[in-house]
Amino acid sequence: MSVSRIPLRDGQSLAVRVLGRGRPVLMLHGLGMRGDHWLPFILPHLSRHRFYLPDLRGAGRSADTPFKSGDIFQAHAEDVQDLIRHFGLDELLLVGISLGATTALHLHQLDGFSGVSRYLHIDQSPCIGNRSDWPHGLFGARQEALFGTLQGILERVNDYPACRRFADLPASVRHDVGADLADVLALMAGGRGLKPLLSFLMRLPAPVLARIPLPLADLGQMRTYLPAYVAGGHDYRASLATCRIPITVFLGARSPLYAEAGQRVVAAYHPASRVVRFERSGHVPLKDEPLRFAREFADFLATA
Repeated sequence: MSVSRIPLRDGQSLAVRVLGRGRPVLMLHGLGMRGDHWLPFILPHLSRHRFYLPDLRGAGRSADTPFKSGDIFQAHAEDVQDLIRHFGLDELLLVGISLGATTALHLHQLDGFSGVSRYLHIDQSPCIGNRSDWPHGLFGARQEALFGTLQGILERVNDYPACRRFADLPASVRHDVGADLADVLALMAGGRGLKPLLSFLMRLPAPVLARIPLPLADLGQMRTYLPAYVAGGHDYRASLATCRIPITVFLGARSPLYAEAGQRVVAAYHPASRVVRFERSGHVPLKDEPLRFAREFADFLATA
C-alpha cells in the first residue's frame, strides 16, 4: 500500500492510500472516519480492483490540510475532482458513506459523475434540511430542536476563537455544552447508553480529555461542519433526476439520522438502481452488520 499526497487546486494537498490492481474504486469516508476504515472490506478484492482511499480534509493523514472557506461540500467535491484528474481515473466505481455520500452527490451536481460508471450510496439523505415537501432530512421530525441545540453549541464555541480543541475550552464551557453535545453524538452513534459515558468524558480534566479521540473534538471540524448541516441548504434531488448511471443504496433500517423513505429516493431516478436494506443496522452498516456488508459490497464490485 502506498500513501500519496496529491496536489489540490488551492495549493494544499490530500493524503490518499492506493492499493490493489485492476478497475479503479474510489471510496469516500464519513465524518469521524478515515480512509483506512475501509481496509477490512477491500482486502479480499485487491487482485481485481485498485482502491483509492482518501483522507478528506481534517481527517486522518489529511488532518493538517486546512479547510477552505465557503461550502465544505463544494470543497470536498472539488478535492475529489482533483484526485480523479491526478490519477487519470475513468470508468471508476464510486463509494460514499454519510459525509462521503453527500460529497459524492455534490460531485454529481458539479459534473454529472463524469468518469463514474456506478455509485454505491451508504446511509445518507439527498436533502439535508426538511422542506414543506421533504420531511426526511437529518434527524427527521427532531430536526428543528436538534439544529437549535447544535447552533447553541456552535455559538458558545465561537466565543473562544483561539481554542483549537474541545479540551482547550474553559472547563465551565465544556461542562455547559458537554451534555448537549453528548446527547447529539449519542444519537448519531445510535447508542442509548453512550450519552452518560460521553457526558462523563467531557467533564474530565483537560489534559486527559485531550488524549481521547472524541468526534468533533477538533473545533476546526465543529466550526466547519455544524454550520453546513444546520443551514440545511443542500438539496440534490434535482441533480439526481438527471443521473445517467445506476446507484446502489445501502441503508440502515435503524438509522437515527436519516429515514428509510428518504434514502430510497436516491435509487428512484435510474431504472437499474437498487436498494439493500440492513435490518439490524443504524447509520454505519459496516460496523453494525460487517459480515453482510462485506457480502453486499462484494456483490456491488462483481456486478459493476
